[in-house]
Amino acid sequence: MHATDKEVHAPQPVKVLILGDRNALAEALAQRLTLLGADVEAATGTDSEIGVVLKRTDWAGIVVLAREDALALRLTLLSAHLRPDLSLWVTLFDKTIMHRLHAIVPSVQVLAPAELVAHELADRCCVSLGLSASRIGGIRVVDDALRLMLYSGAGLATSLAVQTVASMLGMHYGLVNAVYFSSRSLATVSDIPRAAAAPDWFKLLSTATTIVSVALVAVFTAALVRRLSRPRLTTLFGRRRAVARGHALIVGFGQIGFRLAQELRRRGVSVVVLERNPDAPYVRLARRAGIPVAIGRGDDRAILEQLGVSKCAVVAAVTSDDLANVAIGLAAIDVRPGVPTVLRLGDGDVAAETESLLHLGSICDAHELVAQAIANAVVTGPQ
Repeated sequence: MHATDKEVHAPQPVKVLILGDRNALAEALAQRLTLLGADVEAATGTDSEIGVVLKRTDWAGIVVLAREDALALRLTLLSAHLRPDLSLWVTLFDKTIMHRLHAIVPSVQVLAPAELVAHELADRCCVSLGLSASRIGGIRVVDDALRLMLYSGAGLATSLAVQTVASMLGMHYGLVNAVYFSSRSLATVSDIPRAAAAPDWFKLLSTATTIVSVALVAVFTAALVRRLSRPRLTTLFGRRRAVARGHALIVGFGQIGFRLAQELRRRGVSVVVLERNPDAPYVRLARRAGIPVAIGRGDDRAILEQLGVSKCAVVAAVTSDDLANVAIGLAAIDVRPGVPTVLRLGDGDVAAETESLLHLGSICDAHELVAQAIANAVVTGPQ
């Protein structure tokens, strides 16, 4: 059982100041702290305006909530400077900034909401895996350029095989000579010796294979250039290969999606990630982390089919947009009715409505989860 699963009641009322963004997470935290007996107030504004609020003597603790780590760091340093006597909690995403902040202000309590949510989502994914996890295997080609290379390469190999057999039957060559002259002919380097005296069927077949090969070489070359000119997010072999079945299909590769993929891989679950934005920061980290990534929309049926939704073990929609996650879940179920789904939602109302009306599988209310963890930490006090 997680520490966040048990309610902690404040022994006496405390007055807590929330700084940073006024968003759904801040509202959820204020409600949770109020239920636990705390008196809550939120403040925003310039440094001087926040400084006036901080200097009040009735605060028992400060919580800094911000989507941007830079803002969280600035408010934390301001609070620690003006009120070093107060307990201070801050949410951060970047581990490097966490370490630096600990070095500057050792007393601050740093909370990592992305890791907390990712761990919860991983638990839900593993519950949904069931027996599908034992059927992991195969290779799935999710990169368009690589797929064109494989298809055109297979076509060239087929043309060579056809031309070789024709040369052995029509020209009575041995296998080695047939392969040698056929490859040169298909590459338009030279004609097959004595081809002018060959049967008509051989000439027609040789002409057809040559035309097809020229077209396939053009396609193969174009696909190769495209493959080499952009980051290669998947491979045929190694850690970044996309498995054909039994995998977790993660849609959304932000801070939570990246940590979810890492956590599932740590638990031995193969993953394939779908991200809409090719320039997303964590896409650049996927190669080093060994995570296969495809680019496309999560609510696109064709993309989901291409990524193996019909044979995956679970679909996790974890983008930062609640409605997009709902659309992804609906699209996945439309392609494969009954597919296990795990949805990250941040708006309590959306989460409740989705769970009661749409029945899209396991719903993780990220804001409620994080708010409960922070509230319990605040009323429990610094550890």
